[in-house]
Amino acid sequence: MAVYKRTYKVYDGALTPSWSRFLVLSRYSAAPLFQSKLFTAFTILCLVPPFIGALAIYGSHNATIQAFLGTGSRASHFVNNVWFWIFLQNQVWLASVMALWAVPGMMSRDFANQALQLYLSRPLSRAEYLLGKIFTVMLLLSCITWIPGLLLFGLESQLQGQGWGGENLWLVGAIFIGCLLWIAVIALLATAVSVWVKWRIAASALMLAIFLVPLAFAKVMTAILGSQWGNLLGVPYSLQLIWTRLFRIPQPYIHAWDYEGVPVWSAWISLLGLCVICLMLLNRRLRAREVERG
Repeated sequence: MAVYKRTYKVYDGALTPSWSRFLVLSRYSAAPLFQSKLFTAFTILCLVPPFIGALAIYGSHNATIQAFLGTGSRASHFVNNVWFWIFLQNQVWLASVMALWAVPGMMSRDFANQALQLYLSRPLSRAEYLLGKIFTVMLLLSCITWIPGLLLFGLESQLQGQGWGGENLWLVGAIFIGCLLWIAVIALLATAVSVWVKWRIAASALMLAIFLVPLAFAKVMTAILGSQWGNLLGVPYSLQLIWTRLFRIPQPYIHAWDYEGVPVWSAWISLLGLCVICLMLLNRRLRAREVERG
């Protein structure tokens, strides 16, 4: 049929509510990730430690397993704030690897193929575009960090009984706030790096360097100056320092892990400054137009 014989009408179907339009972007950003068998396998691998943790908690309260292992009733008291701290440390590092993998792929494609202009030509603001991308990352990382952590807390509360859950209810806030803080910083940092580097592998490598190089430099500064303040240059150190306070880690552990000598407020300021820098970089890069210079 010739084009001039067609009649065109304005779309009169259902419209997506304005408050949830960013979720459309999130859905289509997450779908390509699981088309990779390697990424799917890694996601399943990230769920293995919570499964092992659930078995450990169940075994510590099962008389038959205790008798077989010869641990006795003392095994039922090993799940505490330090146990959750160590378990979640493992999970957030796995989450960091997932962010290194997922975020550059989601962001770099849009900038390499000039797709951002198409997104912003729709009824979608820059903030909604960024929220849609970051929400995808935060949802993925939440599924392997604080959600399993809260499930394990509930399992321990149920099996331990005797008011254990009420006495340690503060752990719920520590798990949620600690993991959410780590996820937010990692997601924002990965997004800021990815929008400036169009090549996916280069973006992942640059983010890995941002993690490792300041840590190595901080160790050198600490050795030269004899002060722990240089460790604040490393993002993981600042996050873990805050975690030691959230999880009320005993002083012997803080001393053994070199988290003393630096006030926790300095870690908050360090992370806040990093987030402000990331937002400035995103604000400068997320534009509806791009100028190519020859």
